[in-house]
Amino acid sequence: MLEPVVEFLPLIILVAGIIGLAYGINKFIKSKEQESDLLKFLALGTSIVIGVVNLIAIYEWLLDTAPPDVEVHWLTILLIFLAGSSMLGEPLKNTPIAAIIALVVFGALAGLLILFADFEEGLSRIAIGEIITIPLWLVILVIVIIVGLVFLATLFTEFTIDRILQLISWAPVVIVLSLLLVIQGFLILLLPTIDTSYGVGGIWELIPL
Repeated sequence: MLEPVVEFLPLIILVAGIIGLAYGINKFIKSKEQESDLLKFLALGTSIVIGVVNLIAIYEWLLDTAPPDVEVHWLTILLIFLAGSSMLGEPLKNTPIAAIIALVVFGALAGLLILFADFEEGLSRIAIGEIITIPLWLVILVIVIIVGLVFLATLFTEFTIDRILQLISWAPVVIVLSLLLVIQGFLILLLPTIDTSYGVGGIWELIPL
């Protein structure tokens, strides 16, 4: 059922690479304020599409369900992942992950408190599970501390992730990875027509081992 996707994979990555190349060049020659919104949208959509296609390719590759003429090479999977990540890096970098996670944790803890606690003495104390009674201020303090720790931990992780996203979404990196994706797609389509001894490795087929 998924074989047609893998069969057209070289053409898909060729087009995706061209879009990524245009996006990277636009990022390189334009200031941030002058970058094309259309190319940003296309790059985002392309990264999502080839991400899904890559999952399908990995599925076919690992389970070996595709026929030999539409098999997927590991280098193709790797280049799709790298090029797709570089195109997706900028939108992800601008997402306030730490604040979102902290808000979700706070909402979850507050929801659990309301759901399982019985408020007593004018909301000054709460009984949890009819076993222990705790001052409400202490519960709120614990929730604030937990949310704060989650926020700081996520913020530290986000800082590290942001540095990685900043690197992979850097215009020269986007250009190089997208160009490699274009070359890979082109060679997968071209090489078998020149010599049937070539497989689907694309660039890998031309590396002397």
